[in-house]
Amino acid sequence: MYIIVIGLGEVGRHLLSQLDQEGHDVVAIDKNASAVAYAEDHYDVMSLVGYGASHDVLEQAGVRRADLVVAVSEDDEVNLIAALAAKQLGAKRVIARVQGNEWSKWTDGVKYGLLGVDVVINPRILVAQELSRIARSHGANDVIDLAQDRLELVQLQVTDSRLTERPLASLDLPAATLVAGVVRNQEFFIPGGADVLLPDDRVYLIGTPDGVQRTEEYFNKQRQARKICIVGGGVVGATLARELVRQDARVLVIERDRESAERLGADLIGVDVIHGEGTDQSLLEEEEIGSFDFFVATTRQDEINLMASLLAKRVGVPRTACIVQRADYSPIYRQLGIDAVLSPRAVASDHIVRYTRSGEILSLVSIEDGAAEVLELTAQPGCRAAGKAIRRMDLPRGALIAAIVRGEDIVIPRGDDQVQAGDRVIVMTVRAARSSVEQQFRAGRF
Repeated sequence: MYIIVIGLGEVGRHLLSQLDQEGHDVVAIDKNASAVAYAEDHYDVMSLVGYGASHDVLEQAGVRRADLVVAVSEDDEVNLIAALAAKQLGAKRVIARVQGNEWSKWTDGVKYGLLGVDVVINPRILVAQELSRIARSHGANDVIDLAQDRLELVQLQVTDSRLTERPLASLDLPAATLVAGVVRNQEFFIPGGADVLLPDDRVYLIGTPDGVQRTEEYFNKQRQARKICIVGGGVVGATLARELVRQDARVLVIERDRESAERLGADLIGVDVIHGEGTDQSLLEEEEIGSFDFFVATTRQDEINLMASLLAKRVGVPRTACIVQRADYSPIYRQLGIDAVLSPRAVASDHIVRYTRSGEILSLVSIEDGAAEVLELTAQPGCRAAGKAIRRMDLPRGALIAAIVRGEDIVIPRGDDQVQAGDRVIVMTVRAARSSVEQQFRAGRF
């Protein structure tokens, strides 16, 4: 695809990295010459220094033949104007990112056709929604919706010794669930039925939402969060608070800015809001934060989020989560003991990359910092995978068919199950095996 990316901040650079790896023809635009120079040095892209919403700059970038134009600068208005201008000049599809307080009342993280823009993404709303799913889980560190919310992929820490040192095939897990991946000593692998789990393994469990919720209790005895403390009352924090109150949870928001705290106290019905610092240990102890089930730090300052989460652990909170502005910091946060780490910039990039898919690939989600991927594919007529028992498929090492969606039915497959043309298939794969997996589902020659 021919893709134009406007804005080379954290989101733009993360997006360039993914698009470059997949071999797209990319033009990168930013008014900051140093940002453009960085893109030229690190990625195989063409580049332009200029105002991304300018007709002249867009024309120079070849907007009339663009399959996709993505506007992800730090200015919401520029993104919307650039997307509209690109659409007017002939781009096939345009996407704009928005994230300011003006968009904080959104209930959906993605809107289609807003103001004439094909797709408008608010990553902060998307992050708040994911944090809400994590809160209502039984100890999950990550929750990813698949197949139009009909399947869930959750990441869990193994804490129940009854599940360890036994072959996976012998575990009596609830129906409609499957252990699709394991992380051990920071290494990801696709398990087989003879593999055993060890203490402190992290597992990726896939299944229907009801099946996953039942199975979570087997791996982790933590309960669904009913008392949640949120540090930071910005878009993420306020959206998360509203969602959790709808789930009948008790929510406390700590906001450092007095005016913002007063405004939130009036706007957030059913939420307790106090003015203070989330990094003030005496405040956390005074408010008995150690008795809460879940602690989330959502400010725009990574250092505050990390310190607040570590202090929450110290005072006794069993589960903590925080957002980071730089996605490459996520592994460090996890090593320091933060249970769930989310990056709005990485979320935005991952959602945008989905719109570069064509043919049999419906979506792709990267996990474990790119070590593995979750593919949603359509089995094309005449593909090599159709009509074969899964055990007889020529799948590459490091790939697993985790689920099949056929009409209204969800199938968590076993070796004798077959894929049929038209099925939506969920595959867990290491990145190196992805191209071989895709070949299995491409249309055959008639």
